[in-house]
Amino acid sequence: MPITTAVIGRQPIVDRACNVIGYELLFRALETSEIACRPVPVGDGESVRDGDAMSADVFLNTMGIGLARVIGSKTAFCNADRGVITGKVPITLPPDRTVIEVLESVTVDDEVLDGCRRLRNLGYRLAADDFRWFDGAEQLISLVDIVKVDLRISDVDEVRELIDRCRPFGVQLLAEKVETDEELARFLDLGFDLFQGYLLGRPRTIASPALGPSRHGVLHLAAALLRTEANFDQLEGIVRSEPALSYKLLQLAAIGRLGETKRRIRTIREALVTVGVNRIRAWLPLLLLRPTGASVDSSLPTVLSRARLAESLAEHLSPIDTGFAFAAGMLSGFDLLLGISPSELPDTLEVPEDLRGAAFDGTGDVGRLVAAVIDYQTAGIVPIDLPGIDAALIDRLAAHAFAWAVDITDQLDAPAA
Repeated sequence: MPITTAVIGRQPIVDRACNVIGYELLFRALETSEIACRPVPVGDGESVRDGDAMSADVFLNTMGIGLARVIGSKTAFCNADRGVITGKVPITLPPDRTVIEVLESVTVDDEVLDGCRRLRNLGYRLAADDFRWFDGAEQLISLVDIVKVDLRISDVDEVRELIDRCRPFGVQLLAEKVETDEELARFLDLGFDLFQGYLLGRPRTIASPALGPSRHGVLHLAAALLRTEANFDQLEGIVRSEPALSYKLLQLAAIGRLGETKRRIRTIREALVTVGVNRIRAWLPLLLLRPTGASVDSSLPTVLSRARLAESLAEHLSPIDTGFAFAAGMLSGFDLLLGISPSELPDTLEVPEDLRGAAFDGTGDVGRLVAAVIDYQTAGIVPIDLPGIDAALIDRLAAHAFAWAVDITDQLDAPAA
């Protein structure tokens, strides 16, 4: 399983009392990067800045690091190029925590305006980034909640005129690139609501180990989704063999529309059904935009066999949910895959509380089962408190689980056809 470093830049956004209300999330290619620049080859030695690809990285890296670690209880502000706005690149962040910034480079036409309406219907708030008035701007301003003004490209008279034009639409005004106390005082007097800039906080890079799905797994999933009628059994089999895909799918399933009651997603099957084939198809390009590699982590068979053994034991311990046992068993081994301390893992992964408790705290019947499997794997201890489970049975189930895990790992290691 490829191990990557998920990297995000973030810069605080504050209100008139200088309280942090959110963070703009910024693409960073490396932990040492200070600007959002990644050349994307387009042939003949040329390269471009691909805004959609960078947005896809921001969305997935935020999920990989964990929303709570990136923004806490605040709001995420994310740049959006045309593909994000029109739905070609799906947003995998929760609507009630996310503001989508329509970049100034995006041509505002009917397709973009329809995309803005769709995002609003999904519960996202919108911002117009680096905004300057243009012919027909009313159509965009009527759809956004926030107008961001770059103080480096707009003089004071232009800013005053912009305020007068925007206020009737009920938007909040955000002053960007505030760098001095004098600038902050001036734009407070002008009536700006929100502020961003070096005076208030420089961009800070956050990095964390993250799992990337194998190229084999992504292509296998893509092939299954291209069929006219996707088979959920087949999809579940593909996702179960890929811890990274499993975790990302569980996260995706937890994102609901604004105002919806979030469902407890405890199994991979539930996540597949909740997300739906069409949404998974839309999500797949984000994975294809990212570099992936072969599965080379020697811990993968251990983690997969742990999940499979937990599932197999659950079948003998009815009414324990076998799918829940598999998911909890797999998540419990992410410390091995990521190479981090087990104590760091719960804060890294964003999953439902009951799944977290079962995977990391031994909570409930499934939690006790997963803890027993870990003891068996690490110390050869045969559980004595699982009714009907003796040494012969667990040895046989463990052998089958490990054989399955090795077979899956060999498939992931094989070159993609």
